[in-house]
Amino acid sequence: MTVSDYGAEMTSLALDGFEYLWTPDPKYYDRVSPCLFPITGRFADGYYTHRQKQYPLGLNGFAMEKTFTAEKLSDTELALTLREDESTLEVYPFRFTLAIRYRLDGDLLRICYTVTNRSDEPMPYSVGNHTAYKWPLRDGDLPGSYFLRFEKPETLESFSPFGWKAPYVTDENIRPLDHALYENGTRSFRGQRSDWVEYTGANCDYVVRMYHGDFPFVANWTKPDTDANLICLEPSLSISSCGQTMFDREGIHVLERGASETVSYMLKCYRKSSKRR
Repeated sequence: MTVSDYGAEMTSLALDGFEYLWTPDPKYYDRVSPCLFPITGRFADGYYTHRQKQYPLGLNGFAMEKTFTAEKLSDTELALTLREDESTLEVYPFRFTLAIRYRLDGDLLRICYTVTNRSDEPMPYSVGNHTAYKWPLRDGDLPGSYFLRFEKPETLESFSPFGWKAPYVTDENIRPLDHALYENGTRSFRGQRSDWVEYTGANCDYVVRMYHGDFPFVANWTKPDTDANLICLEPSLSISSCGQTMFDREGIHVLERGASETVSYMLKCYRKSSKRR
């Protein structure tokens, strides 16, 4: 595991020397796994209102463009911290601390976010990750042989918070992957019964499993271009909204003055040929 202090972004996730994460390509996606804060998604008009004042806030917030203070806690644990500055206060008028911990335990990676409200008023926020994996994971595999597998059979509808909806799985635990699936953009879903979803290929020995933990929403995204060799799994606390304020966003968390909250999810990398599950 390798994490950059810029955007608190995980840039490498490998098992037995095999790399799962994709290499950035500005043509499709110029990041790997940035932190999303204080929103996940966007505002329809690019701004929101707070106390009768408009604030511009871009897609997925500003944390991905900030340099965090990093501290190595051990060979397997890293802590990164971000606080407000003059530029964040111009788009998000709250004083905060965002602390992220990456802890590796064998083939299991736990990612924890602790958010603290240091303002004098309630503070709305969301947090998440925009993690891109290689698609296919293994060179030479057919992209169409890859799929998402849920722990349990699911009936889920994918949606855009701005009105678009479509079936995602219907009483199945397998969602085949195809670039055409993303012609209308991100496939977001919620309400899954499964504790985890995993990504792999029919002929690929390598698997990454995401336990969504405290994150009720999962987005699944790539470009519809068949040359876009990445697939994203993105856990988030909330989603985009047509509302005018931060508080209108579906799933938004609100911290009272001085309050803190910790949320987490986990990634597990393994090989099908291994006895470890």
